[in-house]
Amino acid sequence: MQSLPCTALCLALALPTMGAAQTAGLLSRENREDLPPLTLASGEPVSKGPLHLKSGTYYTLEIRADGSQELALEGAGFFHAIWVNEIVINDIEVRPLGVASLEFDDEGSAEISFIAIKPGSYELRVPGTTGDSQRVEIVIE
Repeated sequence: MQSLPCTALCLALALPTMGAAQTAGLLSRENREDLPPLTLASGEPVSKGPLHLKSGTYYTLEIRADGSQELALEGAGFFHAIWVNEIVINDIEVRPLGVASLEFDDEGSAEISFIAIKPGSYELRVPGTTGDSQRVEIVIE
């Protein structure tokens, strides 16, 4: 198991327990960057290109499924390199302690808001596929 730098680990441990006034700066809408949406559709690429993130920045990522096939995105390495604030599905906010994958059985979308923590190269991939169009490379700098 790789260890996180102390500042990233301290941030990840402290954020869930901080009050709204203390986290307003980092988690405020003004400091959030929206990433291009990812698409889950039979025969379509997941992304138009790689995603480049900056460690310590707050992001929102929407994943859209067209319902053409039951599809998922997995990427434990990526999910271990970020602090997930919430996943919103049908206006229901989920605040998970960890994520390994998201699966869509039907048409719909999910929005993940997170802070990129650990620099490195990661990917989200449709399980069981090998094609480059069925994955998105994510680089945290």
